[in-house]
Amino acid sequence: MTTPGITELTGLRSSKPTWYAEYRHTAEKLTRALGSLDRIAQVLSATGQGAGALCRAVVDATAEHLGASWVVLALRADALPLARPRLVARGPDGDPLHGLDDLPAGVGRAVAGALAGGGVDPHLDDDGAVVVPLVVDGEATGALVAWVGPHAAASAADLAILRIVGNQSAVALLSDHLLAGSEALRRQTEQLYAEAEQRARDLAERHRQLAEAERRLDVAAQREAVDVERHRIARELHDSVAQHVLSAGMTIEWCRPEVEHHREVYERLDHAKALTREAVERLRGAIHALSADHEDDLPGLLARLPAEHPVPGLAVAVRVEGRPVPLPPPAAEALHKIATECLFNTTRHAGATRCTVRLAYRPGAVRLSVADDGTGSPEVLRRALRSPDGRHHGLVNMASRAAEVGAVLRVGRARLGGVRVDVALPVEVDGG
Repeated sequence: MTTPGITELTGLRSSKPTWYAEYRHTAEKLTRALGSLDRIAQVLSATGQGAGALCRAVVDATAEHLGASWVVLALRADALPLARPRLVARGPDGDPLHGLDDLPAGVGRAVAGALAGGGVDPHLDDDGAVVVPLVVDGEATGALVAWVGPHAAASAADLAILRIVGNQSAVALLSDHLLAGSEALRRQTEQLYAEAEQRARDLAERHRQLAEAERRLDVAAQREAVDVERHRIARELHDSVAQHVLSAGMTIEWCRPEVEHHREVYERLDHAKALTREAVERLRGAIHALSADHEDDLPGLLARLPAEHPVPGLAVAVRVEGRPVPLPPPAAEALHKIATECLFNTTRHAGATRCTVRLAYRPGAVRLSVADDGTGSPEVLRRALRSPDGRHHGLVNMASRAAEVGAVLRVGRARLGGVRVDVALPVEVDGG
């Protein structure tokens, strides 16, 4: 688009221009001023395109306005370190230059002097370069340098126009510097936030590990206390109760021949002998269980039941389902004792030939069941639990043990045909 002249704007014409020399001079100045304003407008229109586009527009407008062969816009090395571009230049053919090394020696010296100087006012130096400092907060951060030659001149209006476009480029570069700084701070903040999140996750994991270690220490301390008490009870049973029962059996054995002639007494002594033998066997099993190394988990304890309590004619199967997890020692001991008591009741009262002990680890609970194919009645046992009559101490003891550890004991009919005792212990486990 061609910039309109003063004649087009005012509509004045003259067929005798020599008569109006002063008018012509004024018209040329106004036309030049209008062209300058148009260039300023072009420069300002590039503001929204970023600092790089604006600086290139400033260099092109300066070259066209002054007719300069070389134009350089550069920042000082220590000013606005994050701003880009640092250098914009063009030569006589209008092509952009990429470094100060591409400039002629005289132009290079003029640019170096402009960047080294501390002035803030536009001026024409002695070598023929128009120097316009790029001012930010009252300090020169760079310079716009146009090479016009040693015999050229620049009017006050030219310098004022160049000051406008120079300040506009300085503001754009400052904005770019601040934006880059803000972006760097944002990235740093995101990185710090990510590191903080990672540290929070690490701390949470360490806290979980510490809590787990504390829980294991508590379990180990409880287990140690239980083991000490277990061994003490085992010694007491062995040194006192078992010896007394053995002594009673020996006394009964000595008395039997003396009363052979008294059939009823003889039969009662024979029954008493069987009871003492059974009591001794149970005491030995209890002493063995109390004295054994209890590092085994509950499945291991249950697996030894058939060997610890062998009964002729009774096949005992032990099954474990799911993935075993450690249980608190009181809970594991309660389940083991309940299974032992169930097995004893089966051999004593049910007349069974098969018995299945099943331990199942399920989400939220551990379930123990003991089922047989004997002749026991679930209804009779349930009534005994509701109204203890003194004849079912073992069953009542099982229910008490289950209640002490928060478990629920139920009695029902087994698929094998006999009685099934179920114990459900709530606990956090993973189902497998």
